[in-house]
Amino acid sequence: MNKALIAVDLQNDFYENGNLGVKEASKINQTVNRYLAAKEYKLIVASQDWHPESHLSFAVNHNQKPYTPYNEQKGLGPLLWPKHCVQNSEGAEFQADIETKYFDYILRKGSLKKVDSYSAFYDNDGSDLGLAGLLKSLAVKEVDILGLAFDYCVKFTALDSIKNDFKTNIILKATKAVNKENVAEVKAELKEAGVNFK
Repeated sequence: MNKALIAVDLQNDFYENGNLGVKEASKINQTVNRYLAAKEYKLIVASQDWHPESHLSFAVNHNQKPYTPYNEQKGLGPLLWPKHCVQNSEGAEFQADIETKYFDYILRKGSLKKVDSYSAFYDNDGSDLGLAGLLKSLAVKEVDILGLAFDYCVKFTALDSIKNDFKTNIILKATKAVNKENVAEVKAELKEAGVNFK
């Protein structure tokens, strides 16, 4: 059993009524829980966005509207976001229907004011979050990825998993995208990088 599961950002603010809600996000919960309970993984890691109030990915901290393009600082962008997943807020908590009892390890990301983190492996400026080292220390060779959102944090987690030489699979029934119109393009990019779909 040399597989790990990475459950990406299954937090209130990414669900339908959250500050950065993904349409139909709750429809993945049953599938997510089935994989969490599957007993086929050596390790189950849950990533958790964990932003300070002052985080510079928030549009309000630039006196801008959410989704304004932003490329002025390394580690941030390409968009400014609504305030979301603020540390110790209800929005940052895992969604209530997710079977969190199966999580072996929670990896908090995006906690530095000036740097965002889409991937569970690296901050957006390339700083290592330690996940690859943890997986390799346990002789993990293959990674399954699910969670939110397909076209951002799931995508970048998968690409970085490939960079670290893990066989990488995204469980499509257990993820939803922010922008549905981007899904085909993102799938093509991931497939070209060597990511598999389940």
